[in-house]
Amino acid sequence: MVELQHRAGGVSALTGFVASHPDLTVKDFDSLAFGPIKDAVKAALNQDQGGLCVYCERSLEPDAGQVEHIKPKAGNNAHPQLCFVYSNYAHSCINNQTCGQKKKNGLLPIEPGPGCNQFWTLSTDGFIEPLITLTRKQKHPVVQTRDMLGLNKDASLVRDREKWLKQANQIANNSPADLADFLNQAPFRYLLDTVL
Repeated sequence: MVELQHRAGGVSALTGFVASHPDLTVKDFDSLAFGPIKDAVKAALNQDQGGLCVYCERSLEPDAGQVEHIKPKAGNNAHPQLCFVYSNYAHSCINNQTCGQKKKNGLLPIEPGPGCNQFWTLSTDGFIEPLITLTRKQKHPVVQTRDMLGLNKDASLVRDREKWLKQANQIANNSPADLADFLNQAPFRYLLDTVL
């Protein structure tokens, strides 16, 4: 998961839109008027996330995917007051097996942000697993978050992580000085960092 740190001050287009529309509701998020603002927000999030999906860490183009509400805007866990708050947004891929589409309106026990990867690791075969040093009680939110996002359910995602881990290990063994540069450009860089 991307250790997301939102830019200070958010996005001026969003701030301006919210200021000029004081009676916004959740329905306005999908309005035509908000469309260009959503595009600006998506591009800013893509930069904040280093071009990766916030959840699965696959490469994601600035105009692809969706603006994801980390805390949902609707449903049983609704936080409508956060619907137009930049720090509640993330850029997520669109895949009904994983990420925001899989999470739907759920509340994640572990949200993307600094330190979010400290309780899990990447196995050599590409699966995300809780650290073995955790107690059963500590493992529960780790497993719940992973499973809510479907991060081990998509076989191609697991294979991609395994492939990138093998490449990272080869570089670490053959040319350790190049590892930092490799990780800076690699998808799954936050997950890879848990094992390298």
